[in-house]
Amino acid sequence: MKRIARSVIVFSVCAGFAADAFAAEEAIAIYPAYASGDAAAVEGRVIASEDAAPASATDSRRTNAGRNLGLMMNQEREAYRVDVRAADTDWSAITDEEGYFRIELRGLSRLSPGWHPVVGRAGEAMAESGLLLVPKDNVAGLISDLDDTILVSEVNSTRRLLGNTFLGNPLQREAVPGTAGLYRTLASRNADPAAAPTFYLSASPRQLHGSIQAFLDHNGFPRGVLITKRVTNDATSEPLRDQVAYKVAKIEEILRRLPAVRFTLIGDDGERDPEIYRQIRERYPDRVAAIWIRRVHPDPERARYSDQGDLAELLAQP
Repeated sequence: MKRIARSVIVFSVCAGFAADAFAAEEAIAIYPAYASGDAAAVEGRVIASEDAAPASATDSRRTNAGRNLGLMMNQEREAYRVDVRAADTDWSAITDEEGYFRIELRGLSRLSPGWHPVVGRAGEAMAESGLLLVPKDNVAGLISDLDDTILVSEVNSTRRLLGNTFLGNPLQREAVPGTAGLYRTLASRNADPAAAPTFYLSASPRQLHGSIQAFLDHNGFPRGVLITKRVTNDATSEPLRDQVAYKVAKIEEILRRLPAVRFTLIGDDGERDPEIYRQIRERYPDRVAAIWIRRVHPDPERARYSDQGDLAELLAQP
């Protein structure tokens, strides 16, 4: 999220972890993992389940508002056993007080490159995600922002941003025209496009992870690793207000874990993407292939950098 990130995150901290008197069973979420070597980390969360109906393209704004509010309000399952099948091996973990768990996978170098299933179970609940082992010949990577880069959010209008975020659903949200096709083209530059090192980096809280992933799938974006923010009411939370620190840390982690990959960075100038990407290029000049920025800021005096291209021009190319 952009301008309303602070209010949404604070809401999720204050209200999102309130008890849900109507939830009885468990629900588990598994977040995608990635690696190029022998180790990777799988993270997830266990909460009380919700009985919300799946999203439909015909849902009303009221229905969407209720569902989205439910995503932000959940009861975590503390000290809950989780069993995970990943890398052809069984692993287990116990959730922390926020319902989160983390499993350090080892011995991945024996596996073939590409995507591998990760299946988690908590009680009767089950969820599946993926582990991307990047092939050594896949060296053309992509790191992309979400809001107003590929997902129309209108961050410069708080009213429209709130409406887009909370009154729509993944089947109704508008993708920036041409971006899905562009990202598929960028992925195709790799020897194995299906396992391209593609990352979608969002500052939205993990409570919205499933909704964002559904948007990406529905609009035909190439498979990649979606990264969302861990927001908690304790010291384990990622930066609530400092989006620069959060994104820089996540990008540096990707660069560190995939040392052979050079990345195209794509974002927008609604907030700080140009400055974040400039900082990354200054620190790691050999790791950045190109920077493209979607121009959405209403101020014509908004700073622009000569080494950052206009995404609209790239999208217009045949």
